[in-house]
Amino acid sequence: MTCLRGSNMTTSSRDILLIEDSEADRVLIEAMLADGSATEWRVVACDTLADGLRSLSSMDSPSSIAAILLDLSLPDSHGLETFNAVRQAAPSLPIVILTGNDDEEVANAAVHSGAQDYLVKNSLTGDLLRKSLRYSIERKRLERTWREELEQRVRERTSELSAANEVLQREIAERRRVEEALQDSRRFVERITDATPSVVYVLDVVTRRLVYANEKLRAMLGYDLDEVRDWTDEFLTNTVYPDDLPCVVQALTDTVIIRDDETQEVEARVHHADGSWRWLLCRTVIFRRTPDGAVRLVLGAADDITARKIAEEQARQQQEQLVHVSRQTMLGELATGIAHELNQPLTAVVNYAQASLRRVRSGEWSQAELTTCLEKTSQQALLAGEIIKRLRRLVSKRPPEKSETDINETIRDVLEMVRGEAEGREVHLQLELPEDLPHVRADRVQLQQVMLNLVRNGLEAMHSTPSEERRLTVESRLVEPECVSVSVRDQGEGCEARHLDRLFEPFFTTKDQGMGMGLSISRSIIEAHGGRLTAQPNATRGLTFQFTLPTRKGLAG
Repeated sequence: MTCLRGSNMTTSSRDILLIEDSEADRVLIEAMLADGSATEWRVVACDTLADGLRSLSSMDSPSSIAAILLDLSLPDSHGLETFNAVRQAAPSLPIVILTGNDDEEVANAAVHSGAQDYLVKNSLTGDLLRKSLRYSIERKRLERTWREELEQRVRERTSELSAANEVLQREIAERRRVEEALQDSRRFVERITDATPSVVYVLDVVTRRLVYANEKLRAMLGYDLDEVRDWTDEFLTNTVYPDDLPCVVQALTDTVIIRDDETQEVEARVHHADGSWRWLLCRTVIFRRTPDGAVRLVLGAADDITARKIAEEQARQQQEQLVHVSRQTMLGELATGIAHELNQPLTAVVNYAQASLRRVRSGEWSQAELTTCLEKTSQQALLAGEIIKRLRRLVSKRPPEKSETDINETIRDVLEMVRGEAEGREVHLQLELPEDLPHVRADRVQLQQVMLNLVRNGLEAMHSTPSEERRLTVESRLVEPECVSVSVRDQGEGCEARHLDRLFEPFFTTKDQGMGMGLSISRSIIEAHGGRLTAQPNATRGLTFQFTLPTRKGLAG
């Protein structure tokens, strides 16, 4: 069947488009294909390249042709140009090249460019032609299937990559947002730490190295971070005041056992870069733990409390001065009673001495009588000396010295000092002192001063009480396993309820004469010993002043 120029043809998927200018070859090829099966293929023949291309363009779809048999030597085209033109017009169809003996090189080039096979006309047989067509059609089908599968895989992979890329872009955006937030947070923290008056630092407790410190380090102590980064034993010895070094070392040791809800505090003097000493208050909390729960980093804040410490020392010295002045004032008020108390042993000494002298002068004496008089003279002289010692201890100006003190013995000493005043005021002194009371750690002189204040207040409060009812009771007892209580109970006029809370205020007094400092000083002394001083009205009349002090066991705890 010859393709006529400009004619319309109907094709089917069993058609073989034969582009061959030799009529003899066309007839031979049609005969070869007809020998195999009358129904397998139908030949659509064209004798020029132009007719062949026209036939291809007039098809409903490229799949209407099963394959193309192409002669590379045509009247209007020759060689690879012919093949390239047909392949461009029908890229999806299998092409089998028909060539002569002298064109095999070109045919091979066409195969390398995409043709499925080539056949030499002179050696062509029906079987060979049909096998070549079947092979070419199947190969092209497989190539098309493979290409479609590959394209599908590429599309799927491209879709997966696009989806993954979108996820990655979101992750990158989120990571960038987190990093920006982290940078903002870091800048925020740095701004806060730089604005705070404290030295803020992070310490690695394992390596004892400073991981971070804000700018206040230089302002407060004159050091850069690198100068104080390693907290070695030598560094601590050279930097911390010797008296404070043990508590600093202990605090560093204890950091590994800090609870998450605990704040560790330590006060110590630290060497400034200019050579001076600065008091620091350091507060430390847990900052980070290792995966196994051990403390690794602690966050600390150090404040310069040098000014506060200087003020506290000045206040302490002023308090000591005030206590001493108060003591001297009180002794002046006690002068009459003390003179009376001291006059008794001195009078006895004089009497015993005169009696001994008379007997010696008269010659009427015995060794036993004289020995007795001298012993009693010595006893009274020692008693006078003890009274003077007590007075000297009260009058002396010295820093407080806390030591193990028998509270009952201190009470008895004070009552001996006021016994003369009590007798003059016709007040009965009643003691309730258990013998098994534990000792306290206190400054004996200051404790005597407190007792003198309370006892004398009680004596003065009963000036209008009938003489037969004037009784001052001093009691000591153990109120808790680690606490001793001392109470002074009078039968005086008492105190109005509205004044009760003000009794311990400085310069407040209900007396016609008085500075109003005794009770205030007494409370400050007791509180400095870790105790409390209170006042309560009695059920009938008068007041009871009571103070508590921790025992040695309580102080140790």
